Amino acid sequence: MKYLIYLGVSLGLLAGCTSSKVNTANRTATPATSPTNRSTDAFLFSVRSRFLDNGSQIRTYVRLQPDRNLSSADFAQEFRIRYWMLPDYGSRQQLLSTQLLKLSEGENFIRKVTPGGTVFTVWFDVPKPDKQVYTGVVMSEITDAKGGMTTHDTFVRFQSGKVGDYYAVFDGTGKIPLLENFAHQGDTVQLMALQRPDTTFRFFHYGFEFDAALPPMATLRPQPKQLYVDSTSQITTHRPFTIHHEGLHYFVRDTTESFGIGLMGVADRFPRYTYPQQLARPLVYMSTNQEINDLRNGGEPKRSLDRYWLSMSNGNQQTAKRTISSFYRRVERANDLFTSYKEGWKTDRGMVYIIMGPPTRVNRSKDREVWVYTKRNSQFSEINFTFNKRNNQFVDDHYELSRFVEFQPIWYPAVEAWRNGEIE
Repeated sequence: MKYLIYLGVSLGLLAGCTSSKVNTANRTATPATSPTNRSTDAFLFSVRSRFLDNGSQIRTYVRLQPDRNLSSADFAQEFRIRYWMLPDYGSRQQLLSTQLLKLSEGENFIRKVTPGGTVFTVWFDVPKPDKQVYTGVVMSEITDAKGGMTTHDTFVRFQSGKVGDYYAVFDGTGKIPLLENFAHQGDTVQLMALQRPDTTFRFFHYGFEFDAALPPMATLRPQPKQLYVDSTSQITTHRPFTIHHEGLHYFVRDTTESFGIGLMGVADRFPRYTYPQQLARPLVYMSTNQEINDLRNGGEPKRSLDRYWLSMSNGNQQTAKRTISSFYRRVERANDLFTSYKEGWKTDRGMVYIIMGPPTRVNRSKDREVWVYTKRNSQFSEINFTFNKRNNQFVDDHYELSRFVEFQPIWYPAVEAWRNGEIE
């Protein structure tokens, strides 16, 4: 018997940011009392974070990747981390005064060597305030002794009762939570809580292929999708298990609960794509219907893809190579930054990031992000893309774009620039 579930594409609140190398020497901090205006560097998420309820405290996990390889001793000596807590974005009041974290490996940070470089995951606990305070913003200030400083914000909840505030997917060792919404096929992980006994969760796997985002000018809302469960089983917290399949994995304590924990199972090279069939899909954002049909039905995916790019570049191989490199670098980045219950390139933020590139700045609040792009040639002086957080049963960091027909004179020239090979 197949299970049926209706997907309402929206989301709630959790602070999931992204991961890349920290080049603090070229970054200045956002003012400590006002984390609403984020520079482009900060938007690129050199820091990724999340929180978990820890009884009378909130534990904040912050992950960063320095722009150089460091031993644990070097990291503890060369980096300084201060943190404080605000009641809301833009507030000048402090729920917790500034604290200096004394770094000690194993006690409050772990070093991990990855193919992309050395990553450090730091954690600290902040006390829950008065019961009348329901949410807050934990600010982290990261200072590199070699020069530079960056700040990072983590939105936290103190008493929501949402399952994702208490449980998270950790790595196989049970020491580091996954700070993104995906794990690679074959990875060993654990579902864990900090202050809760072993709990049995129902686990569902969906092999559903979600649609790519609609263009910014499409004002009609898409219809809810029907998802059929491909398999189901049970898992117990604090016990390792393996991600066997690609697709959406969903964990719930009780099938009557409105929210659970979603995790994308992805191929081993994700967020990078290497196969022609994968590489062709994101081209939907810059192609005609006929071009998409030719790519899908060409018979020889590699040759069809080569013909597509050479056609876009009028046969100029150097232009084609340069455009291909730029395009798929953005696709990879979108997958890394924005994967939710579907691949990052398919999300609204991923679509805008691929076509428009990183914004000039990002204005953040607890329920939205506003991406601001300033003057580009003679196209526009300033344009804003507003992404609103929506409740979603699978993930806690999915955003929906506010769409308007007025985006047409901005969007079409940007797409045409890609098609003409004018994007660096």
